[in-house]
Amino acid sequence: MSELRQLKEGDLIESFLALQDASLQTSARGSYYIRMTLADATASLPANFWDATPDIYASIKAGEVVKVRAVAETYRGSLQLKVDKIRPAHESEVDPSSFLPSTLADVIALENELRALIASIADADYKRLLEAFFNDPEIWNKFKLAPAAKQNHHAYLGGLLEHTMSLARLADMFCKTSQTPLNRDLLLTGAFLHDIGKIDELSVSSSISYSDVGSLIGHLNIGVLMVHDRCRNLENFPELKKTLVMHLILSHHGKFEYGSPVLPATPEALALHHIDNLDAKTVAARKQIDEDPDPEAHWTQRSWMLETRLFKVAPTPIQPAIPQPVNKSTQEQVPADDHASSGQAGSSKQPAPTPGSSLFD
Repeated sequence: MSELRQLKEGDLIESFLALQDASLQTSARGSYYIRMTLADATASLPANFWDATPDIYASIKAGEVVKVRAVAETYRGSLQLKVDKIRPAHESEVDPSSFLPSTLADVIALENELRALIASIADADYKRLLEAFFNDPEIWNKFKLAPAAKQNHHAYLGGLLEHTMSLARLADMFCKTSQTPLNRDLLLTGAFLHDIGKIDELSVSSSISYSDVGSLIGHLNIGVLMVHDRCRNLENFPELKKTLVMHLILSHHGKFEYGSPVLPATPEALALHHIDNLDAKTVAARKQIDEDPDPEAHWTQRSWMLETRLFKVAPTPIQPAIPQPVNKSTQEQVPADDHASSGQAGSSKQPAPTPGSSLFD
């Protein structure tokens, strides 16, 4: 099975792919075509199936796996697929989850780190609230596999755990280094629970999509309802502490136009908003650079999330060792300035698949 990220113009592909979306369109000459997005665990690409029929369109469904034969072509500087055969895959042929990328992080190590940070919380109420979530096997099994987004940042299996732990580390570090007194226990609780609603907002099959409840309510409201329910089941949980945690969840997007129904109104809420923004946008920026379709260009295409193009900084070449000057009076070396250097591993490329027995025969 060829990986989409390795395709170049002119390559043929005949493979199982996840159909992320599809729509039936009419061309300028009046014929039908299907505009779609196809994906595997490595990348997603726009695709077109020309001279389609309503019956072919009705036979495929977004969110499911299809068998495709296509050629890679470039359109307006971006790679896309020109499909000439497509059909739905049978359940026995594929595992839908294999078409989704997964975190490269050590999930067991992340879990251990998460539980150690929870154990470090001094406030008994915030600690028992977190334990009510993360000691629940049903919630934990969903949480550790959930993506953090559909496409912009941490959009892969385990992405929510990875993103949450990034925020927890940043929150912990900020509380230890900031000259401003902050409630570390509250901020850590907010970091752990800020996106908890995503375990029900996002649906995972062969692609990541929004569930019905996610589309109707959204993860901020889902998360607040989850906190309310668990606080109700915890004996004598203080109302003010519950309200402060709910405020952190509702306000962490930072602006009304970004989906928060209230603006951050405590120092901890402001801190959570900015560390969430920092992690999400830097990860999105790295993804935009890594997945840019033109490796020769100095700039990426415009990012909808970041509202700008990004400059693709070349890796610093490894410099030869610089001889250090010697103090002749002592024959001791005089330290030179340290120079950080970095390298970037090249990506391996597989040859395009050769024609063989067709998946459609």
